[in-house]
Amino acid sequence: MSAMELDIANGDATPGLAHTPTNTSLLVSLRNVRFNWPGQEHDVLNIEEFFLREGERVFLQGASGSGKTTLLSLLGGVISPQSGTIRILDKDVTGMGHAARDKFRADHIGFVFQQFNLIPYLSLVDNVTLPCRFSRLRRDRAVSKAATVDAEAGRLLEHLGLDVSVLGSRPVTDLSVGQQQRVAVARALIGSPELIIADEPTSALDVEARFAFLDLLFREVKESGATLLFVSHDPALQSRFERSVRLSEINSASCHMGEGI
Repeated sequence: MSAMELDIANGDATPGLAHTPTNTSLLVSLRNVRFNWPGQEHDVLNIEEFFLREGERVFLQGASGSGKTTLLSLLGGVISPQSGTIRILDKDVTGMGHAARDKFRADHIGFVFQQFNLIPYLSLVDNVTLPCRFSRLRRDRAVSKAATVDAEAGRLLEHLGLDVSVLGSRPVTDLSVGQQQRVAVARALIGSPELIIADEPTSALDVEARFAFLDLLFREVKESGATLLFVSHDPALQSRFERSVRLSEINSASCHMGEGI
Protein backbone atom coordinates (compact mmCIF):
# COMPACT_ATOMS: atom_id res chain seq x y z
CA MET A 1 0.00 0.00 0.00
CA SER A 2 1.42 3.37 -0.98
CA ALA A 3 -0.39 5.53 1.59
CA MET A 4 1.54 6.21 4.80
CA GLU A 5 -0.57 6.02 7.91
CA LEU A 6 -0.01 6.25 11.63
CA ASP A 7 -0.71 3.11 13.65
CA ILE A 8 -1.74 4.05 17.16
CA ALA A 9 -0.56 1.60 19.78
CA ASN A 10 -0.71 2.14 23.53
CA GLY A 11 -1.35 5.84 23.00
CA ASP A 12 1.84 6.39 20.94
CA ALA A 13 1.75 7.31 17.26
CA THR A 14 4.36 5.41 15.30
CA PRO A 15 4.66 6.01 11.55
CA GLY A 16 4.25 2.88 9.49
CA LEU A 17 2.58 1.39 6.48
CA ALA A 18 -0.93 0.13 7.14
CA HIS A 19 -1.63 -3.25 5.62
CA THR A 20 -4.82 -3.54 3.59
CA PRO A 21 -7.11 -5.98 5.40
CA THR A 22 -9.15 -8.66 3.70
CA ASN A 23 -12.26 -7.45 1.89
CA THR A 24 -14.52 -9.21 4.42
CA SER A 25 -13.30 -6.88 7.19
CA LEU A 26 -13.62 -3.66 5.20
CA LEU A 27 -16.52 -1.30 5.79
CA VAL A 28 -15.18 1.49 3.55
CA SER A 29 -12.71 1.25 0.69
CA LEU A 30 -11.50 4.01 -1.66
CA ARG A 31 -9.28 3.16 -4.62
CA ASN A 32 -7.78 5.54 -7.16
CA VAL A 33 -10.30 8.26 -6.31
CA ARG A 34 -9.83 11.62 -8.01
CA PHE A 35 -12.03 14.68 -7.65
CA ASN A 36 -11.84 18.28 -8.80
CA TRP A 37 -14.39 21.05 -8.79
CA PRO A 38 -15.53 22.57 -12.11
CA GLY A 39 -13.16 25.28 -13.28
CA GLN A 40 -10.26 24.12 -11.11
CA GLU A 41 -7.01 23.21 -12.81
CA HIS A 42 -5.83 20.71 -10.18
CA ASP A 43 -7.49 17.89 -8.28
CA VAL A 44 -8.74 18.54 -4.77
CA LEU A 45 -8.37 14.85 -3.97
CA ASN A 46 -6.23 12.14 -5.51
CA ILE A 47 -6.33 9.14 -3.17
CA GLU A 48 -4.80 5.87 -4.29
CA GLU A 49 -6.12 3.91 -1.33
CA PHE A 50 -7.97 4.51 1.93
CA PHE A 51 -9.99 2.09 4.03
CA LEU A 52 -11.92 1.69 7.25
CA ARG A 53 -12.31 -1.69 8.93
CA GLU A 54 -15.55 -2.83 10.50
CA GLY A 55 -15.81 -1.57 14.08
CA GLU A 56 -12.68 0.58 13.81
CA ARG A 57 -12.18 4.04 15.35
CA VAL A 58 -10.08 6.18 13.00
CA PHE A 59 -8.80 9.71 13.45
CA LEU A 60 -8.49 11.65 10.17
CA GLN A 61 -6.31 14.73 10.57
CA GLY A 62 -6.24 17.55 8.07
CA ALA A 63 -5.67 21.27 8.09
CA SER A 64 -8.28 23.72 6.88
CA GLY A 65 -8.39 23.62 3.09
CA SER A 66 -6.88 20.12 2.88
CA GLY A 67 -9.93 18.52 1.24
CA LYS A 68 -11.58 17.07 4.37
CA THR A 69 -15.03 18.40 3.52
CA THR A 70 -14.74 17.11 -0.04
CA LEU A 71 -13.75 13.65 1.19
CA LEU A 72 -16.70 13.51 3.58
CA SER A 73 -19.04 14.61 0.79
CA LEU A 74 -17.72 11.75 -1.34
CA LEU A 75 -18.16 9.22 1.47
CA GLY A 76 -21.70 10.46 2.03
CA GLY A 77 -22.55 10.23 -1.66
CA VAL A 78 -23.35 13.94 -1.87
CA ILE A 79 -20.90 14.23 -4.78
CA SER A 80 -19.21 11.67 -7.03
CA PRO A 81 -15.55 11.42 -8.06
CA GLN A 82 -14.36 11.89 -11.62
CA SER A 83 -12.65 8.50 -11.40
CA GLY A 84 -12.02 5.66 -8.99
CA THR A 85 -14.28 3.57 -6.77
CA ILE A 86 -15.80 4.08 -3.34
CA ARG A 87 -17.23 0.97 -1.72
CA ILE A 88 -19.19 1.03 1.53
CA LEU A 89 -20.66 -2.16 2.98
CA ASP A 90 -19.39 -3.85 -0.18
CA LYS A 91 -21.62 -1.62 -2.34
CA ASP A 92 -20.13 0.49 -5.12
CA VAL A 93 -21.41 3.93 -4.14
CA THR A 94 -19.83 5.51 -7.23
CA GLY A 95 -22.01 3.32 -9.43
CA MET A 96 -25.24 4.52 -7.85
CA GLY A 97 -27.50 7.27 -9.13
CA HIS A 98 -28.13 10.38 -7.05
CA ALA A 99 -31.38 9.11 -5.48
CA ALA A 100 -29.83 5.75 -4.65
CA ARG A 101 -26.86 7.46 -2.98
CA ASP A 102 -29.25 9.59 -0.91
CA LYS A 103 -31.11 6.49 0.26
CA PHE A 104 -27.88 4.63 1.02
CA ARG A 105 -26.59 7.56 3.08
CA ALA A 106 -29.87 7.81 5.02
CA ASP A 107 -29.86 4.07 5.77
CA HIS A 108 -26.23 3.48 6.67
CA ILE A 109 -24.40 6.68 7.69
CA GLY A 110 -24.85 8.85 10.77
CA PHE A 111 -23.29 12.32 10.87
CA VAL A 112 -22.21 14.48 13.80
CA PHE A 113 -21.62 17.94 12.35
CA GLN A 114 -19.30 20.65 13.61
CA GLN A 115 -22.20 23.04 14.24
CA PHE A 116 -24.52 20.13 15.22
CA ASN A 117 -27.20 21.32 12.71
CA LEU A 118 -30.12 20.81 15.08
CA ILE A 119 -33.48 21.99 13.72
CA PRO A 120 -34.69 24.86 15.95
CA TYR A 121 -38.41 24.35 15.29
CA LEU A 122 -38.30 20.63 16.14
CA SER A 123 -38.50 19.29 19.67
CA LEU A 124 -35.61 17.54 21.39
CA VAL A 125 -36.98 14.09 20.57
CA ASP A 126 -38.00 15.03 17.02
CA ASN A 127 -34.45 16.20 16.32
CA VAL A 128 -33.15 12.79 17.35
CA THR A 129 -35.73 10.82 15.36
CA LEU A 130 -35.28 12.90 12.19
CA PRO A 131 -33.14 10.26 10.36
CA CYS A 132 -35.93 7.72 10.83
CA ARG A 133 -38.23 9.92 8.75
CA PHE A 134 -35.93 9.40 5.77
CA SER A 135 -34.96 5.77 6.35
CA ARG A 136 -37.39 2.91 6.90
CA LEU A 137 -34.42 0.67 7.71
CA ARG A 138 -33.29 2.89 10.58
CA ARG A 139 -36.87 3.31 11.76
CA ASP A 140 -37.33 -0.48 11.88
CA ARG A 141 -34.03 -0.93 13.70
CA ALA A 142 -35.01 1.74 16.23
CA VAL A 143 -38.38 0.10 16.88
CA SER A 144 -36.67 -3.28 17.35
CA LYS A 145 -34.86 -1.81 20.37
CA ALA A 146 -37.83 0.00 21.93
CA ALA A 147 -41.59 0.09 21.59
CA THR A 148 -41.53 3.20 19.38
CA VAL A 149 -39.03 5.43 17.61
CA ASP A 150 -39.67 8.13 20.23
CA ALA A 151 -38.97 5.62 22.99
CA GLU A 152 -35.66 4.69 21.38
CA ALA A 153 -34.77 8.39 21.11
CA GLY A 154 -35.52 8.78 24.81
CA ARG A 155 -33.40 5.74 25.63
CA LEU A 156 -30.44 7.11 23.70
CA LEU A 157 -30.76 10.56 25.24
CA GLU A 158 -30.98 9.06 28.73
CA HIS A 159 -27.89 6.98 28.01
CA LEU A 160 -26.11 10.16 26.97
CA GLY A 161 -27.06 11.87 30.21
CA LEU A 162 -30.02 13.96 29.00
CA ASP A 163 -33.33 13.72 30.86
CA VAL A 164 -36.17 14.10 28.34
CA SER A 165 -38.68 14.74 31.13
CA VAL A 166 -36.68 17.81 32.15
CA LEU A 167 -35.33 19.05 28.80
CA GLY A 168 -37.96 17.78 26.37
CA SER A 169 -40.10 20.91 26.40
CA ARG A 170 -37.18 23.33 25.95
CA PRO A 171 -36.19 24.60 22.49
CA VAL A 172 -33.00 22.88 21.39
CA THR A 173 -31.45 26.30 20.87
CA ASP A 174 -31.74 26.89 24.63
CA LEU A 175 -29.60 23.84 25.43
CA SER A 176 -25.95 24.25 26.31
CA VAL A 177 -23.27 23.46 23.73
CA GLY A 178 -22.52 20.18 25.49
CA GLN A 179 -26.20 19.22 25.56
CA GLN A 180 -26.68 20.06 21.88
CA GLN A 181 -23.63 17.97 21.10
CA ARG A 182 -25.18 14.96 22.83
CA VAL A 183 -28.44 15.45 20.96
CA ALA A 184 -26.44 15.41 17.73
CA VAL A 185 -24.75 12.15 18.77
CA ALA A 186 -28.11 10.55 19.59
CA ARG A 187 -29.43 11.60 16.17
CA ALA A 188 -26.40 10.05 14.46
CA LEU A 189 -26.75 6.78 16.40
CA ILE A 190 -30.50 6.19 16.18
CA GLY A 191 -31.37 3.27 13.95
CA SER A 192 -27.85 1.81 14.25
CA PRO A 193 -26.13 3.05 11.06
CA GLU A 194 -22.96 1.11 10.33
CA LEU A 195 -20.78 4.20 9.80
CA ILE A 196 -20.59 7.27 12.03
CA ILE A 197 -18.78 10.32 10.64
CA ALA A 198 -17.93 13.03 13.17
CA ASP A 199 -16.78 16.26 11.53
CA GLU A 200 -14.85 18.50 13.98
CA PRO A 201 -17.45 17.93 16.73
CA THR A 202 -15.14 19.07 19.55
CA SER A 203 -13.96 22.36 18.06
CA ALA A 204 -16.19 24.46 20.36
CA LEU A 205 -15.14 22.64 23.55
CA ASP A 206 -12.28 23.18 25.98
CA VAL A 207 -9.61 20.47 26.34
CA GLU A 208 -11.18 18.69 29.32
CA ALA A 209 -14.61 18.65 27.71
CA ARG A 210 -13.14 17.35 24.44
CA PHE A 211 -11.71 14.24 26.09
CA ALA A 212 -14.89 13.67 28.10
CA PHE A 213 -16.89 13.84 24.87
CA LEU A 214 -14.55 11.36 23.17
CA ASP A 215 -15.03 8.89 26.01
CA LEU A 216 -18.80 9.23 25.68
CA LEU A 217 -18.71 8.91 21.89
CA PHE A 218 -16.45 5.84 22.00
CA ARG A 219 -18.75 4.14 24.50
CA GLU A 220 -21.86 4.72 22.41
CA VAL A 221 -20.22 3.74 19.12
CA LYS A 222 -18.84 0.54 20.64
CA GLU A 223 -22.26 -0.38 22.02
CA SER A 224 -23.89 0.17 18.63
CA GLY A 225 -21.18 -1.78 16.79
CA ALA A 226 -20.56 1.07 14.35
CA THR A 227 -17.34 2.18 12.67
CA LEU A 228 -16.22 5.70 13.57
CA LEU A 229 -14.41 8.18 11.32
CA PHE A 230 -13.51 11.22 13.41
CA VAL A 231 -12.27 14.23 11.46
CA SER A 232 -10.28 16.99 13.13
CA HIS A 233 -7.35 19.36 12.68
CA ASP A 234 -6.35 18.89 16.35
CA PRO A 235 -3.47 16.36 16.68
CA ALA A 236 -3.84 16.30 20.48
CA LEU A 237 -6.84 13.98 20.10
CA GLN A 238 -5.24 11.32 17.92
CA SER A 239 -3.71 9.23 20.73
CA ARG A 240 -7.21 8.20 21.80
CA PHE A 241 -7.84 6.41 18.51
CA GLU A 242 -6.92 2.96 17.22
CA ARG A 243 -5.52 4.41 14.01
CA SER A 244 -4.64 7.87 12.77
CA VAL A 245 -4.39 9.04 9.18
CA ARG A 246 -3.03 12.34 7.90
CA LEU A 247 -5.01 13.41 4.86
CA SER A 248 -1.92 15.01 3.35
CA GLU A 249 -0.22 11.58 3.31
CA ILE A 250 -2.97 9.76 1.42
CA ASN A 251 -3.96 12.68 -0.84
CA SER A 252 -1.31 13.21 -3.50
CA ALA A 253 -3.24 16.23 -4.78
CA SER A 254 -2.38 18.14 -1.60
CA CYS A 255 0.95 19.32 -3.02
CA HIS A 256 -0.98 21.28 -5.69
CA MET A 257 -3.58 22.77 -3.37
CA GLY A 258 -3.53 26.34 -2.22
CA GLU A 259 -6.94 26.94 -0.74
CA GLY A 260 -8.88 23.72 -1.04
CA ILE A 261 -12.24 22.78 0.34
